[in-house]
Amino acid sequence: MPGITKEQVQNTWMIWAGKVSDLNNQLNVGLVDDSLTKEDFETKRAARDKAVKMRDLALEQLKQFGEDEPNPADDDKGHDVKSLKNNKEQAKADLFKHINNFVHARHIMNDGSNGEVTSTVVSPIIPEEIIYNPSAEVNSVVDLSTLITRTPVVTASGKSPILARAGYVFPTVEELQTNPELKGPKFTDVEWKVDTHRGALAISNESIQDSAVDVSSMVTDQLAEARVNTYNSVISGVLGGFNKATANTDNLTDAYKWLLNVGLDPAYSPSIVASQTMYNALDTLKDKNGQYIFHQDITGKSGDNLLGIPVYRVGDTLLGKAGEAHAFIGDLSRSLFFADRQQITLSWQYNESYGQYLAGALRFGVSAADVNAGYFLTADVPASSIVKPAITPTQGSTVAGDTAKSGSGN
Repeated sequence: MPGITKEQVQNTWMIWAGKVSDLNNQLNVGLVDDSLTKEDFETKRAARDKAVKMRDLALEQLKQFGEDEPNPADDDKGHDVKSLKNNKEQAKADLFKHINNFVHARHIMNDGSNGEVTSTVVSPIIPEEIIYNPSAEVNSVVDLSTLITRTPVVTASGKSPILARAGYVFPTVEELQTNPELKGPKFTDVEWKVDTHRGALAISNESIQDSAVDVSSMVTDQLAEARVNTYNSVISGVLGGFNKATANTDNLTDAYKWLLNVGLDPAYSPSIVASQTMYNALDTLKDKNGQYIFHQDITGKSGDNLLGIPVYRVGDTLLGKAGEAHAFIGDLSRSLFFADRQQITLSWQYNESYGQYLAGALRFGVSAADVNAGYFLTADVPASSIVKPAITPTQGSTVAGDTAKSGSGN
């Protein structure tokens, strides 16, 4: 970056980071300020959003110098960067305060008829990194959105170009002279559309009415669970539309080998997303010597692999019906296009039976991108071939695998 020093970029980042923190504090105060008009609040929020963009732009420039954030050791101009280094933690604390104020302050918000702030106007916009906790992955269902390429978008719909195939190579100069059409890669336009997904959060009135209770963690925890379930549901629905393949218990291993070795271009990086029933069928596969071929891989992200390919388990009902064996075999990062508006919002909704309730909303869209990047496999696994211990349901529970099972969305 000729003409720009690392110190200059650091100073720019610190200035805008400070403005973001200050404006967030002003918005938090304005949340419960009856004198603040709708127009004033929108002006402050627009200024905050602009400051966020400028801060993030400076951070991207800083990364070109090999720095993720300004380092106090690099500052030689007497700036107070110690507090700014913890800007992310402060921003998170400010946002939690914002959420808590928003939930507790609903009783003082009117319908906006006098131009005052309403619950709709001040709905918190929560960055996804606030509710996404990577350390919780080990003890939770797999988040399929982390396995695909997510593209930030700023409109409700559009088209995005992707490489038409995985095996693109640079032609020689002689080939270009003979066939000028080889000078550029072949692109395919992927149409995408952002949908809004909204649902209720289980926050009791007692928790809200008790001013001593901080409900921010309760809200973000529920948003985190709803986020994973919603992403997985939409992504799985698109995976079911890929090229269909069939197999049975006798040729299941050979079917997987063909799809991985021949069906998919070697340039792809395949993985397997298997339903619970399919996962069980894989887990019990044996070679000619009676040895299980499904292995636990403690070094891999998924923890499991089949024929050296990572395997991720999801609920039966995500890929089909309870008791059915389905799996997607392919390159998830190339097969899907994830249009991400990067907005997770809270709002108050009205129900005729229960009155007001707190709702969360996600805005994103998933489309098929490279249709040659995967297969949707269905295996005929007879119930008689599944070894299941005798189970006696108690306390009104249902047994996994029974026809009466409702199925888990996870």
